Amino acid sequence: MSQKSLEEQIQIIDEQLANSIEHQAREAKFATEANERFARNVTCFEEYYPDIANAIKEFNVREDFCLHVTSTGHGNFVPANLSAPIYSDDPIGQVTQQVEHSIQHPMFSATDYTAYQSDPNDTRIHVRYMGAMTKALRKIKAKDKAHFAQLPENFPSAMIFGIGLGYHVELLLEKTTFDYCFLIEPDFEVFFASLFCTNWYDIIKKVDEQGGSLFFQLGANKDNFIKDLEVLADNIGAFSVVRSFCYQHTPLPEIIELIQQWSQQYFKFQFGHGFFNDAITGLSHTVHLLEKNIPMLVQPKDKRLDLSTPVFILGNGPSLDEAEAFIKENCDRAILMAAGTSIASLYKKGIPVDFHVLVERPYSNYKIFGDIFPAEEYKKTNLIGLNTLYPDNTDRYKWSGIAGKGNEAGTFLLEILSQTQRNVGIPLMPYCNPVVANAALSFAMFTGFKNIYLFGIDNGNLLTGEHHSKDSIYRINQDDESEEGIACLRMDGKYLPANFGGQVESNDLFMMAHSQLEKLIAHYPTGRNVYNIGNGAKLVGAHEVRAEELLPLPTARDKLEQIEFLKQDYFTQFDVEQYDDKLLGVDVFEDICEHMLSLVNEPVTTRKQASNILLRQARYIYSFRNTPLHHLHHMIKGALLYYHCPMLSLLYTYEDDQFTLESYSELNELWKGYITEMKDFYRDNYRAKCDLGKE
Repeated sequence: MSQKSLEEQIQIIDEQLANSIEHQAREAKFATEANERFARNVTCFEEYYPDIANAIKEFNVREDFCLHVTSTGHGNFVPANLSAPIYSDDPIGQVTQQVEHSIQHPMFSATDYTAYQSDPNDTRIHVRYMGAMTKALRKIKAKDKAHFAQLPENFPSAMIFGIGLGYHVELLLEKTTFDYCFLIEPDFEVFFASLFCTNWYDIIKKVDEQGGSLFFQLGANKDNFIKDLEVLADNIGAFSVVRSFCYQHTPLPEIIELIQQWSQQYFKFQFGHGFFNDAITGLSHTVHLLEKNIPMLVQPKDKRLDLSTPVFILGNGPSLDEAEAFIKENCDRAILMAAGTSIASLYKKGIPVDFHVLVERPYSNYKIFGDIFPAEEYKKTNLIGLNTLYPDNTDRYKWSGIAGKGNEAGTFLLEILSQTQRNVGIPLMPYCNPVVANAALSFAMFTGFKNIYLFGIDNGNLLTGEHHSKDSIYRINQDDESEEGIACLRMDGKYLPANFGGQVESNDLFMMAHSQLEKLIAHYPTGRNVYNIGNGAKLVGAHEVRAEELLPLPTARDKLEQIEFLKQDYFTQFDVEQYDDKLLGVDVFEDICEHMLSLVNEPVTTRKQASNILLRQARYIYSFRNTPLHHLHHMIKGALLYYHCPMLSLLYTYEDDQFTLESYSELNELWKGYITEMKDFYRDNYRAKCDLGKE
């Protein structure tokens, strides 16, 4: 082996020394700049995001927390539980390549808005305009125009999974502007490290000056990510997420898990917005219920109720049959709440119920329940309904009580009345929709009952084929039109895990109902046991139990006395003779619609102009949220979301500018007609009960 000459060894040592000195200089320069950057970033967060600023100040880094300076003079970082740094020795070069690749090969969230099924016999404004929009969108789609091949200079939203040290955010926002940008980072320490590396103060101020919105979801995980995003979407509008550029920065397992969750639960942001006809009938029904002096749910005046009394919530799913014998043997030891049409199934089984739970507002539902259950049996039964309920339902029962449903125009007026009359607000039922079982469980859990049994709450068809109890009003064979009974909502190939292995087939409605049940159970984490009986869909937080494993209930206190305590302590009459119509704001609603029309009529020559006009409309309507005109926000919000989401998606789908603007103009004319009809309809119908289903 040849020996290096003395001169060669000296040269190597000189080079190493020079590199070391250069590295020390880079570290010194980086340290100075990083500390200045951190201080400016914290000041900026104090101004724009005070909660994050407080979290930064209170955060304690691990003992070996260290930012490494690369040969290019940039910071690098090794996250906890990892052995390698986030970036290579050239973070900016690496990130630049990633950003360019993502721009050239973008991933977009998208929704097919052509699947809406309208009923030609349903003449309500919303149904007609949704049908017209769907027809127009199908024509647009049929022309098969080329979609965006790369990310354009403007785009509605960005979902950025992984903040890393923030280098990519700065580079991406130099290339594209977003109205809404969501930054999702599971590891708060990584974000903390980014404060030394990225000029967040420049990014935040730039987004603010452009009129955009920047949201940080720090510490995001599979338990809180979608929940927090749903809260954000509710506060600012679902249009903020439905057309998104999706960017994955880091390949960590927790990031991949969040992306998968976003993909799987994206459907939650597509519907359930409410709509104009629902809003105005809910408002009208609330006023009628108040003037009928129906008791309203309040915080309990006394606490005489024995909350250990078991409660049976009875749905109409096939697992109701599995537990029939147990329910019959124990019905005198528990309070029975029948959800919706299950009351007819239970009547056939010879099982009396204590409370019937209803939520639907249409006249057609009122008529159906009059046909499927004897009038004399109603007089033995109590009703618990939401304030959206068709008011005449209350006349059938021996007693009726009404609970406030959140996100409803009528509920906000009910809240104002309670504040002015009683100096206290009303409780709102959390997660009480979209189906009756949600409302029943919400009421039982709000009341504080400690032992709640779910029977027939299956959220789908069993794989053996059953879709409802054998005693239900629905046909056993959905395809046999000669069979007695009515057709039920079909499942559409979505699946949920079943209690004891396997799956149940579901659809979007029951998927949402299932999700809401799980959120409700999590909302009350202690002091309540929920038992999910039978082979239906598994509920996280509930105890799955086979019907044959149930033990007989112990003899409880006098059940009838407990029912009276529940009615007397949790409900009160507001003693309203006639509601003041001035509070309904007819003139103001017309002014709101006129202003919306002035925005709709503004000329547009670019996608960005059209997008900005949609944004101005949305922010105008959302400006009434949590104000004395909150009910008018709800009156128009659903219509806006159901039209703006597809309009915004249309603007940022096709390459052809002229085709896009012509197609947008067609939808905009429909939206203009929708607003005009709402404006004219409100004045004459704000006290009209729902007539859907009347001949």
